[in-house]
Amino acid sequence: MAERIPRLNRDRLSVLIALILLTSVLFRFVQLPQVTRRFHLLGSPLEVNLTGTGLLVVLVGGLAAMGARYILAAHPDAPDRLPRPLVFSWVLPGLMGGMAAYLVELAPTEVVWAGGLLLAMLLIGLTVAAEFAALSPRHPAATRARLGLNILAYLLALLFFYLIYRTRARSLVTATEITLVAFLIALDLLGVAETRATRVVLYSGIIGLLVGEATWALNYWRLDNWTASLLLLLFFYLATGITQQYLLDRLKPAVLLEFGLVTAAVLTLVLVLGIQG
Repeated sequence: MAERIPRLNRDRLSVLIALILLTSVLFRFVQLPQVTRRFHLLGSPLEVNLTGTGLLVVLVGGLAAMGARYILAAHPDAPDRLPRPLVFSWVLPGLMGGMAAYLVELAPTEVVWAGGLLLAMLLIGLTVAAEFAALSPRHPAATRARLGLNILAYLLALLFFYLIYRTRARSLVTATEITLVAFLIALDLLGVAETRATRVVLYSGIIGLLVGEATWALNYWRLDNWTASLLLLLFFYLATGITQQYLLDRLKPAVLLEFGLVTAAVLTLVLVLGIQG
């Protein structure tokens, strides 16, 4: 008898998309006032602005993450026969939802906003579907889904690094935010290894701290936003890639050589673009 292929619960996915769509539409027509809070931290003032867009990003990101939990919990192998904890699979849908909400709010016209919102719903739905397919090796699209999720993870990392770095806020703020983003995305990337969840969290935390320290150092350089973001992405890629191969017991000289070549190529690209700029 052929083994049954896990099927995505499309009804649950439809509920998630409808909730996010409704939230986004409501926030489009209900303008919330900006709230500013000022603190003194480490002997210097720190200003935090709470806006309607910021609240929308948090709400949509939270809805996408919790919706992913709701959908993935219906997987026939959940929770005992899955190769990794479900919580690691909430990360990318949540970050995708938050990023999509932020970018859609930048739309200059209502038509562009509506088109961007529909595209965002499609991307969030595809992300959740890919996470579902990647959960079990029995799914015929598991390998392709995992590859797509890896690409998405690094694209999201680059976008978050750029958006955070371009604020040119204090290192205490930017480094902390980038540390958190790097930690969360690393959870998804390293979670593919069949190892204890505590190890994944530990290594992800270390990677987050390293990328945050790199941000602190880059803030002292006169780099443009994209160059700095690419350098942070390169550092994050090396840290997660090498750690992932280690956890999978695949770390060999040939793998290290591959990472070295990628590093050299990216650094060359950054140098050439810097010279042309």
